[in-house]
Amino acid sequence: MAGRPEPQSAGGRSRPPARAARLSRDAIVNAALTFLDRDGWDSLTINALANQLGTKGPSLYNHVHSLDDLRRTVRMRVVGDIIDMLNTVGQGRTRDDAVMAMASAYRSYAHHHPGRYSAFTRMPLGGDDPEFTEATRAAAAPVIEVLASYGLEGEDAFYAALEFWSAMHGFVLLEMTGVMRGIDTDTVFTDMVLRLASGMELRSGVGADLR
Repeated sequence: MAGRPEPQSAGGRSRPPARAARLSRDAIVNAALTFLDRDGWDSLTINALANQLGTKGPSLYNHVHSLDDLRRTVRMRVVGDIIDMLNTVGQGRTRDDAVMAMASAYRSYAHHHPGRYSAFTRMPLGGDDPEFTEATRAAAAPVIEVLASYGLEGEDAFYAALEFWSAMHGFVLLEMTGVMRGIDTDTVFTDMVLRLASGMELRSGVGADLR
C-alpha cells in the first residue's frame, strides 16, 4: 500500500537493528549496580559491563575514566542509597523502635542487593580516599542521631555506631554464607539488636557512673 514503510531496504536486505540507547555515566553506573547483584563485585570489569549493555569496552571509556573510576562511583552511589534508606526508616523514631527499624532495613538491603552490599564494604573507613571516608562516616550519621536518644554523644556515639555496624555486618555475612541455615535467624537477629540497644543505654547510664 502506498505510503506504508517498507520492512526491507532496497535489494531485499533486512534493515539493520535500531541503534541502542545512547550511553551516559548514570546509565553505566545503574547498569553496574544491576550487574553487581547478579554477578558479584569481582566479576565487574569494563568489558563484562559493556557486554551487558550490548556495546564494546572502549565505548564506556567515553563516560568513565577507568575500572577504578567506575567502582569508586558505584561505591559512592551505594553509600548514598544506604544513607537515604536509614534516614527514611529512622525518621520520627527513637531508641529501640528506631534501632530495630534501621537494623532490619540494613539487613534487608544486604540480602536483596548482595553485590552492592559487597561494594559498600570494600574500602576502609580510614583509607586514602577522603571523599569516600566522609561519605561512609555520613552513613553513620542517622545511627548516631538515634544513639543520641540513649544519651550517647560525640565520639562515644560514633564508636557505638561502629560497634553496632560490626554486629550487623557479621550477622549478615553469616546468613549470606549459609552458616545459619536451619536456625530461626529472625528471632536471633531481633534478640541481638535489642541486646545491643540495652548495652547502649547501660553505656550512657550506669556505665558512665562507673568510669
